[in-house]
Amino acid sequence: MFETINLWIQDHQDLVYILIFTYCVSKSSILPVFAGMLVAAESLMIVPAVTSMIAGGLVGDVLRFGLARKYGDAIVRKLPKSLSDWMGKTLRLFEHYGVAYILLCRYPHGVRSFGVFPVGMSSMSFIRFLPLSIASVLLWVGLYYGLGHSLGAGMSELVEQNLAMLSPILLIVFLVMGWFALRRIDRLEEQVERAIK
Repeated sequence: MFETINLWIQDHQDLVYILIFTYCVSKSSILPVFAGMLVAAESLMIVPAVTSMIAGGLVGDVLRFGLARKYGDAIVRKLPKSLSDWMGKTLRLFEHYGVAYILLCRYPHGVRSFGVFPVGMSSMSFIRFLPLSIASVLLWVGLYYGLGHSLGAGMSELVEQNLAMLSPILLIVFLVMGWFALRRIDRLEEQVERAIK
């Protein structure tokens, strides 16, 4: 199956680079792992593949930041209460962890599609946000692309057999980490409230 995909990709490289860019605009996922594998298998060229991922990640971040900056409050007000509460907690995570949040928000499943949205709703300026977003995108592409490239074509068997298990495991890890972070923020808020009284 991997060979069939490789042949199709080799025949349609320009379309594949456009799809990579478009996908990376819409979300940050494990796509760079597959791109790294395809470059290692010589189905894609390194410069257009990496450029498509970096450009797509940056364009997506800038769009989400701008959308949140201009319409964020209105959008959150129209969300169901559970989602707006969750968005409020995500904003508190950003306010508490700042740079670390920006660097890491593209990894947890369920957060990576809109992780920059709370940043756009915050008081952080675009000039401050942009270099952090660039660093985050470079880190994301570098880590995932490097993993895919280093494992190369030999990873295709692993992916076909075990990818279905990898995503839930990562989701559980990030949910546990997020739960601990939110508990810490709640405790800090309680301490502030007690100190004010």
